[in-house]
Amino acid sequence: MYSRKDERIRHGKDLTFTLLTPEDAFELLAFETAERAWFEQHIEARKEQFYSSHGVSQHIIDCLAMNAQGRMSPVLIRHKGVLIGRANLRDIDGENAEIGYRLAADVCGQGIAHKALKHMMKEARCVYGLDTLTAVVSVENQASRRVLEKAGFSVVDKLTQHSEVGGEQLDCLVYRCALRQEVECA
Repeated sequence: MYSRKDERIRHGKDLTFTLLTPEDAFELLAFETAERAWFEQHIEARKEQFYSSHGVSQHIIDCLAMNAQGRMSPVLIRHKGVLIGRANLRDIDGENAEIGYRLAADVCGQGIAHKALKHMMKEARCVYGLDTLTAVVSVENQASRRVLEKAGFSVVDKLTQHSEVGGEQLDCLVYRCALRQEVECA
């Protein structure tokens, strides 16, 4: 199997963004299990039942049902075919949506989050016709905050003790971006 640790991702080349499918269940379970400790340092933990073949399969079914209703866009991020992250538009309501992403620990700091965010912003504007995106990130998550700010997001609210990470209640910031100003459809 390809080892990401052997090669840094240069300039985001060989990245693909694809809609989650039922065929991704095994690979997604392996990815989420391998990265679980990393994710749980930064974002709320998934429920234990998620980490099983049935749990991931049900998650995919739920995501794709919402996608069919135009309420979610669940995307997998791959480098040279290897799953390295996820990005989602969720709670799509015709004008607005919430955006989120998660990347494998060993690909962070290589510009992948920025590329994923820009890809999803373009999809939000050009495919879904959305006007604004919001993102919620803990105050402590400096890396994600920088990615959002670099992409044109601004803080619009603070949520006290909004998220539980590692047994600790964390304050979060709500970021918003007006897509008309930041995204051109070509």
